[in-house]
Amino acid sequence: MEGSCNPARVVGQCKVSPPPGSVPTTSLPLTFFDIVFLFCGPVEFVYFYEFPHPLHHITQTILPKLRHSLSLTLQHFFPLASNLICPPPPSKPFLHYSETDRTSLLLTIAESSSNFNRLTSHRVNNVAQSHFLVPPLPPARVLEDGTRVVTPVALQLTVFPNSGICIGINFLHALTDGSSLHHFMKSWASVCLSQGVKALTSTPPSHNRGLIKDPCGLENKFLAAWRSWTPIPWELHMNPFHPSLTEKVRTTFVLSRPKIDRLKQWVSSLFSAVHGSKPPHMSSFVVICALTWVCLVKAEEINDDEMQCYFNYSADSRNRLEYPLPSSYFGNCLSIRSTRVKKSELVKENGLIVAVDAIGKNVKDLESGVLRAAEEWTSDWDKGTNSPPMHLTLLAGSPRLDFYNDIDFGWGRPKKSEVINVDFDFPKFIYLGNSREEEGGFEIVLAFEKEKMKSFNSIFEQALKLPESHL
Repeated sequence: MEGSCNPARVVGQCKVSPPPGSVPTTSLPLTFFDIVFLFCGPVEFVYFYEFPHPLHHITQTILPKLRHSLSLTLQHFFPLASNLICPPPPSKPFLHYSETDRTSLLLTIAESSSNFNRLTSHRVNNVAQSHFLVPPLPPARVLEDGTRVVTPVALQLTVFPNSGICIGINFLHALTDGSSLHHFMKSWASVCLSQGVKALTSTPPSHNRGLIKDPCGLENKFLAAWRSWTPIPWELHMNPFHPSLTEKVRTTFVLSRPKIDRLKQWVSSLFSAVHGSKPPHMSSFVVICALTWVCLVKAEEINDDEMQCYFNYSADSRNRLEYPLPSSYFGNCLSIRSTRVKKSELVKENGLIVAVDAIGKNVKDLESGVLRAAEEWTSDWDKGTNSPPMHLTLLAGSPRLDFYNDIDFGWGRPKKSEVINVDFDFPKFIYLGNSREEEGGFEIVLAFEKEKMKSFNSIFEQALKLPESHL
């Protein structure tokens, strides 16, 4: 049985920078879209690939290609090789790439004794094992004047001899959102696949921070709120491994397109029967989020019927702003969304309809402007610390981003890709992504202690049977 000791042995490290002379020394300001995520800890993403070769073959033939293609890709995505500079007030944080110092991205190479097939299955019994597949971010350096120099991203290539490999990335959310990360990974994979013949096969990223407008002064409001936090939020999460995680199970639930369509039809009919009208907004996203939220709250067995249950998610705003912004814009451009319902309303007989109504109205409200009530975004990070007892569920990932078909380094599609730091108790995380198994399908990932996972699985499976029983 795999224990809690580190099963990944570091066999090497290297620093990777853009090619010499390809990127001048550059500083990029953080926009208010970035600053609001200074409140978050790092995000851990992993990509597993079947590749049955020994360690020496991978380090001698695959690693040089990965390093070279990564260097070529970083000339376009240089913020990933930058430092996050946080000077004392009133100066503002910014990203800085130095050509002189050859600012770089650290790539760790490791060999794992863990079972590759278990870690890529739909049920991981010891979630702690997954956290060794991403490298920890190093502690911030503090200069004499109090300026903090932070490394915002690190990469790890983990080899499972004669089984497969895993690319793990650990990054601060203030650096980039999921859309920009996907753009980087897709570009890196395409450059590697072409063996460097093509410098970039997708649209180059846009780093023009001047495109973001801030008429409401959100930047200064968010900075003031962030500076009032002690300690620095991400330093609470620098090492996400905890021994208690060995007792947790992370499970992936796969929903096919036909099953989702039947669920939507059934929910729409039930909603109309209860309210005499159509749902405010019906989509696969709404109905899957509502179903998972209700089942999660039921599995938690919360005693307080009056407790407020929050559901938070982020919506890509690149094509929703009142001014043009290219889809290739690199950085954060997310609208933070939040809705809440009393626990008693969610767990009652028609709790799913209540959840669909709440989430649907919130999604519909995006049409009124993605920045409406944006001054409240930072208050979302206070939930559970400076507020009455409540239950908070955060959604990670996006099924709109194809993390399977778009990211082929030359070893085929990933066998598994997911955010792995969904394993903590507060807030409760749900990862939602596209399915590897079929187009239009969804993957739902969450973690519980073993007994709670049994409860959630039972509740979730029973809920999925309801549309079938009413056909």
